[in-house]
This record gives sequence, structure tokens and C-alpha cells, in this order.
Amino acid sequence: LRNKKEHFGPDKMSGAGRKKFFGFYKTHPERALAGFVADIGKSAVNQQILEKYLGKSKKANCLVMGCSHWQNPQSIRNFLATFNKSLSLNLAVLDVLPDAILEVMEEEVDCIPVLAPAQKTPFLDKYFDIIVCDCLLTCCSFDQHEPVIKEISRLLKKGGLLILGIVHSEKNLTFKMPERPIMNYCRPLTDYKKLFNKYGLVFVANSAVETRLPGQWSHMKILNGLVKKK
Repeated sequence: LRNKKEHFGPDKMSGAGRKKFFGFYKTHPERALAGFVADIGKSAVNQQILEKYLGKSKKANCLVMGCSHWQNPQSIRNFLATFNKSLSLNLAVLDVLPDAILEVMEEEVDCIPVLAPAQKTPFLDKYFDIIVCDCLLTCCSFDQHEPVIKEISRLLKKGGLLILGIVHSEKNLTFKMPERPIMNYCRPLTDYKKLFNKYGLVFVANSAVETRLPGQWSHMKILNGLVKKK
């Protein structure tokens, strides 16, 4: 049962704002998971780790935390297939908002759509080989960060990989971009690493591909990289 004080997912948006948020990825596909995994693939370290991890596997369980756009599951399938074309991927996608989940169902995307918050999922312990989490934490308030990270740790197998995207800053900051009417929550990278390390999740050395946010937010960085479960 949900505690009345618990807060799941992004801050409340108006109907028009929610429509604009989900419509954003239709007009900016490079900001969806296709662009995210392209960044991940720019790192030779990431390519080597994913080739070694998936190369000899016949089957893998993968979870996308935060779906946002119906094409995202296929983007993940295409990306992981580059490391093993014969891999049988059992893919689940999760979101606390029904918009993208309904799109996935309407488009008959090859995945299992799940409507649930990232900090309270219905999956078994140590079920997933790979979890994809691109800026989900940035879209969640600070109080949700640790519960989500704890749940990621619960779900990942020992030695499993988290493909992670986060926005980090020198201090705790919140901001909202006009083209994406959702509140963003950023914290320092050192604080993120402490939270992940607390639950046995370690940032892979030399894995990170970093870029800056545009315009007035250029003092904040996007980190895309791999995190490994001990």
C-alpha cells in the first residue's frame, strides 16, 4: 500500500504540460534513448564491457526504467543487438505515468509494459542482467533518489550492468526547461556516487561520456555511462 507521504515520479504537470512533455520526444528523437545509447557507444570502454558481457549470452533480461516514448524499447533492442545479434532479449519497460505505456501498447512494441513507480516495482530480486535508466533520477525529486537507487540494486543480478544517464551540478539545483515542462532535480556527482556505492553499485572507470546542457544551463553536465553491481 502507498504511504500518503510517499511521492512517486515527476512533479505534477498540467494536462497541457504533460502533453508537451511526451510530445517532445516525437520532435526531438535525438533526446530520446536513441541519442542516449549513441553516446554510450562512443566510449571504447563501454563497447568492450558490453561485448564481453553480452557476447556469449543466449538470453538476457533487460528493464527500461522510465519509458517516455514508445520507440525507446526498440532503440534499446537495436543497441544491445550490436553486441550479440543472436541474443534473446526479454525486455520490460516501466513508467509511473500511463502516457508512454499506452503508446507502447498501441504500437504493439515487442516488450512487457509495466505501470509502476521505479522505487516499488513488481519484479523479483536479482532478475535483470541490464537496467537502463536515462535521466529518470533527474525527473524525480531529491527524496526519491535513494529509494530508486536501492530498487535498482535489488533488481540487478550480481555483476549486472546499469546503463545510466544523469544530470549533475556543483550543488543541489532544480530547474525547468520551456521545451520540457517538467521539474528537474540535479545533485553533485560525488553525492550520486555515494548513493550508488551505498547499494553496491560502482561507476565503471573511464566509462562516462559527458556533455553540457545548452544555454543558461551549460554549467550542468550530462553523464552517460555504465554502473556495475558488485
